[in-house]
Parts: sequence; structure tokens; C-alpha cells
Amino acid sequence: MSKQSDYQLVRALGHGAFGTTFLVTEKATGKECAWKRITIANEHDRQMAQSEVEMLQRVRGEFLVSFLGSFEENLEFFILMEYCDQGDLRKFLNDLKERNENISEDA
Repeated sequence: MSKQSDYQLVRALGHGAFGTTFLVTEKATGKECAWKRITIANEHDRQMAQSEVEMLQRVRGEFLVSFLGSFEENLEFFILMEYCDQGDLRKFLNDLKERNENISEDA
């Protein structure tokens, strides 16, 4: 089972209503991944985090971010996901639009 000390924090990627996402590196392998940190203030927060994990475990596909695992430590819940170096889809599409470019098959 993963734990917080298994990862090196690189930088923040963004934040939302339920947590903050960071780029982290797994110390043992050097693999980069995205790590969503959710503060657990009450049982409802824990249930919401568990629901997100269950959804990520159910939905898999070639064009979806892969779920890598989750763990809870010190009243914080961590969700590990594949890191996409192109950023999120909205940013990617907005950048293309600003440059007046189309999506290539290599994207």
C-alpha cells in the first residue's frame, strides 16, 4: 500500500472544490504521476473521496486518465492518477484554438 513518504512533491497542477492536484514522482521508480489530495474534515468528505475512487476504478479507456491507486493518511485522502504532460483537455483545446491549429493524430 502506498504512503505519502513514497512520493516526492514536484509542483501544484491545480485545485478544485474537493482538493488540490500535484505532480509527484514515485521515489522508488522515478515515475511521474498526478496526486489529488483531499482533506477529510468529516465522514461525508471520506465518502465523497471513496465515491471518486470507485468511479475511477470502473471507468477505463484508451482516452481516459488511468487510476493508479489511493490511500488515506493523517486526515487526508490521496488519489494517484496517470500524469498527462499536455495538461487538461480544456487547456489543450484552448491552446489549439488560440494558435488556430487543428488536432493532429499525434496529440
